[in-house]
Amino acid sequence: MLLEMAILVTLSVAFDHPEGSQVQIACALLFAMGVQNALVTKISNATVRTTHLTGLFTDLGIECSQLFFHREKHDVHRLTRSIYLRLAIILFFFLGGVIGGFAYQALGLKALLLSSAFLMIAFLYDSVRLTLLSFLRKR
Repeated sequence: MLLEMAILVTLSVAFDHPEGSQVQIACALLFAMGVQNALVTKISNATVRTTHLTGLFTDLGIECSQLFFHREKHDVHRLTRSIYLRLAIILFFFLGGVIGGFAYQALGLKALLLSSAFLMIAFLYDSVRLTLLSFLRKR
């Protein structure tokens, strides 16, 4: 997460006028997206891959159809949770794209600072949560 934040902040600060630097900016953003996807895939044990929407839609369709065939409460509960997770990922992916588009139109590459801020909030939240859980387990 720190590497991804560093890439986004560096791009935001280094390229005030992106004309002539589109290739370098695109490469750095693609690298940051790959880092983010690898991080989420590793943390979720390959349950979630945030940049593969086609796979998410395919899995969503399969799981929705499976709801008609599974009658055990445990299977229905598992499928329902998975469907909600996939819908949330798809929704926030599209929301991020729309909000990011408007932010870029208003702020240019400075919009990446907003993304970095969200990553920092998530990083701090996880750090505090991990510290608290570690403290509670020692008691």
